[in-house]
Amino acid sequence: MWKYLTANAAVFFIIFSVHLFGRRPAQIGVLCLMVLGAALALFGKAVDPFAWFFYTVFSMVIFLGAFQFRRWSLAESIAMDEELDQYTRKVKSAEAVLEEKKEEADEIRRRANAIAHLYETIQEISKSLDSFEAFVVFGQALYNHFEFSAVTAAFFDGESLNPREPSEVFRLAPPDFSGVFDKTAFLKDKEKYKIVPAAFERKIFEAVFKDQRPLNTVDPMSDTTRSPIRLWPDFKPFAAYPIFIEGRIFSILVLSGVTEEHFQALSILSQRLISEMQRIRLYQKIQTLAITDGLTGVSVRRYWMERFEGELARSRKLRLKLSLLMIDIDNFKKFNDLYGHLVGDAVLKQVADTLKKNIREIDLVGRYGGEEFAVLLIETDESVAFFVAERIRRAVQERIIRAYDENLQVTLSIGCTTLSNALKDATVLIDAADAGLYQAKREGKNRVCFHTGLSTL
Repeated sequence: MWKYLTANAAVFFIIFSVHLFGRRPAQIGVLCLMVLGAALALFGKAVDPFAWFFYTVFSMVIFLGAFQFRRWSLAESIAMDEELDQYTRKVKSAEAVLEEKKEEADEIRRRANAIAHLYETIQEISKSLDSFEAFVVFGQALYNHFEFSAVTAAFFDGESLNPREPSEVFRLAPPDFSGVFDKTAFLKDKEKYKIVPAAFERKIFEAVFKDQRPLNTVDPMSDTTRSPIRLWPDFKPFAAYPIFIEGRIFSILVLSGVTEEHFQALSILSQRLISEMQRIRLYQKIQTLAITDGLTGVSVRRYWMERFEGELARSRKLRLKLSLLMIDIDNFKKFNDLYGHLVGDAVLKQVADTLKKNIREIDLVGRYGGEEFAVLLIETDESVAFFVAERIRRAVQERIIRAYDENLQVTLSIGCTTLSNALKDATVLIDAADAGLYQAKREGKNRVCFHTGLSTL
């Protein structure tokens, strides 16, 4: 009797404990065993129906009681777990939002840094007074912030027989900016970066001249996206920008190997370079107008005198030779009276052109007044100065001047002098050259006379 009671108590304890502390698989397993035991007892022999009913009902009561007891005892814990789960989910959600905000802040910071660098670059470009210098600063900015394979700037003077033929083309590539950036090194070695444009680049120039607007193969949303021709086997996306002055293209900027990711920022920087190059070109034009005679294209007297005094001081300091020519067109008043001022102006212009073609680039021609010109020969001694003067005289004498319906010939009288111990000041040198000029006039014109300050040769 006690044996059966102990066994039943053990069974009921196991049922209670499993349901109270066990996991759901264990609970389901115990329930199945209870059903199986009840079925075996029901169909077994010598089983008391009352005992079977009592055993089954009591087992179910214990089972359900354990279930309710578990719910009651763990209700607060379950509620706290659920609340903890909710808070955990909220914390994770907040962490995700914070991470997203952090990424946005990093992106904003990155863009702000990029904008700050672009602003610094724009300021640096704005300091430039030379187109090539601005182009070099632009290339350095590309190297620091963007991907590109090359940047090319073509300049068109507009005065040649073919205005679409570039007068100068410069190309910069990333390897040019490796190491420490020294802008002055680029400016000193400017010729190193000059190139002869390839057929592909010439095709780009033609397309830009034809459409008079930017051309690119980078931005798929742009209506200017088109490829004129693909001559390179390793074709790279490019963007080409025309730069206008007074409605005429004077330069074209070509960026090769650029990416769509940076195209917008790159376009902003390129447009700023374009604006600065326009400013530089207008400044140079205004400066040229200020120092150049509008009719003849040589220096005006004021600027020529400034250069003369500067070169005179340098020559005295370094003990260098310096020579001066004073030139007058013979019988010019008769040309004006006979043919009119328009023909006279044509004569002045073509004589000035001949003067410029017969001296070096470092020398300087100026219109001293009326039909009189002055030529400054840098680091030139007496014999060379006399030779240059004779070459100029012969070139003008042999030139047929075409002025409207007239074919004319003119001659020059030239006075020549050189810096010496007797001739040290600007005024004295000019007076000596003038004395040589007047001597040439007295001796019959169309000749060169050299004046040393003591006598005339």
